[in-house]
Amino acid sequence: MSGHLDHSARIAAARSAIDYICDRSEAELAAPVPNCPGWTVYNAASHIGRVGIAWKEMITSAPEDPESRARGYERAGLKPTGTSTAELASWAQSAIDQLTDDLDRRCYFSMTGGEGDPRLWAWHAASELGMHRLDVEMALGHEHSMNPVQALDAADYTCRFFLQAMRRVLERDPGGLTARLVDAGEVVGSVTVDPLPESASSAAVVVEGPPIQVLLGLWGRPHSGIEVTDGDPEVWHQWRALPSEAFQFGAWD
Repeated sequence: MSGHLDHSARIAAARSAIDYICDRSEAELAAPVPNCPGWTVYNAASHIGRVGIAWKEMITSAPEDPESRARGYERAGLKPTGTSTAELASWAQSAIDQLTDDLDRRCYFSMTGGEGDPRLWAWHAASELGMHRLDVEMALGHEHSMNPVQALDAADYTCRFFLQAMRRVLERDPGGLTARLVDAGEVVGSVTVDPLPESASSAAVVVEGPPIQVLLGLWGRPHSGIEVTDGDPEVWHQWRALPSEAFQFGAWD
C-alpha cells in the first residue's frame, strides 16, 4: 500500500487517536468541537466508537457484499445513547483488531464501494481517526501531536480516497488540485487530485502550507497559513466545501 507510513505505524496512530479522544475528563468531554458543528468531545468519542462497529462489519465482509456498510451503520445505531467512553473505545479498538491478521485478506472497503484489504483500512483509520484527534486537540487547546510525516500520509490518503468519494457522491468535479506540505521552509511532500477525464473544466490550483494546516484544509476544516501559489483559488474553495456538503454525521448521542 502506497503512502508514507508502514502498516504498523498506521495501526499505532489509529489506536493512539482512539485512546486520546476517549480518555478525556468529564469537563473535557462536555467541551464543544468547533470543527464539527453540534458536537462536543463526547460526541466525537461516540462517533469513533460507533463507526468502529460499522468498520468492523465491513472489514469482516467480502468485497462483493456492499450491504455490509448499511448493515454496520444500522448495528451502530442500535447501541444505547450515553455509552461510557471506555465502551466506545472498545468498539473502535475492536475494529482495529481486525487489521492485524492476514494483511492480504480481501474485504469490503467503504471509500471505493468494493475491493479492499486490512492495509487499506489501516490507512483509512489512521487518516480519519487522526483527523478527529486534530479536531479534539484544537477544541481543548492541546498542542497537535501529529508530526509532518503522519500529516503527509493522512493528506495522501485524503486525496486518493476520501475526496474522490466526496466527488462521486456529489457528482461534481472542482478540477485539479496540488497541495505542497511545507515544514520549516522545506517541502516534505505534495499530494494531488487529478480532474476527472470526462470533466469539461480545465481549472486547477496549487496551494502550499504547513502539513497539519493542509490536512485540515483538505477536510474542509478551519486552517491557517495556506497560500494559493498558482491557478484558480475558487478550485481550492470548492474542494474544501466538498466534505461537509457530501456527508456529515450527526451527533449520535
